[in-house]
Amino acid sequence: MLARLLVEPLYREDGALWETLRAERETVAHYFRQLGQELVIDEGEGYAFLRQIEPEGGERVPRVGRRQPLGYTATLLLVCLREELARFDAAPGDSTRLVLTRPQIRELAGQFLRESNNQVRDIRALDTALRRIEELGFVRAFGAAESDTFEVMRILKARFGPAELEDVKQKLIRHAAERGA
Repeated sequence: MLARLLVEPLYREDGALWETLRAERETVAHYFRQLGQELVIDEGEGYAFLRQIEPEGGERVPRVGRRQPLGYTATLLLVCLREELARFDAAPGDSTRLVLTRPQIRELAGQFLRESNNQVRDIRALDTALRRIEELGFVRAFGAAESDTFEVMRILKARFGPAELEDVKQKLIRHAAERGA
């Protein structure tokens, strides 16, 4: 369980791992605190992940993992999915899972991408970005592999809170303006 948390979030659906984490919450939190990581568990949404502790006063704590920039298309896709998740949560319904098909995801992000004359390249770029955010655990394949359907993971809400979301949106707007100029 400890090694898995270093790599990816844990979810309620992980069954025994989730229950072990809940039972050993304090021990696990103490262990990761020694590594400069904060254990974040959201019981209501059903996920847990690690966040780098940022100490006060400019003290540097070595990072356990490397930060890797996502790139414009992947960031845009995350912002679109985060806003879609907010709309989904605000709408009345029985389902707690936001499930989208690949074409729906392409359409969400495609409306914010500049038109080009190479549609195949554009689709390939969106699919590459989708694979990247799937590797990072923000979406998960849902149903049969050939169905091309993805569940938007709720951890996206924790990683992109309202303030961070607005900040990223402003950066995307500036970046788009620079590209268009």
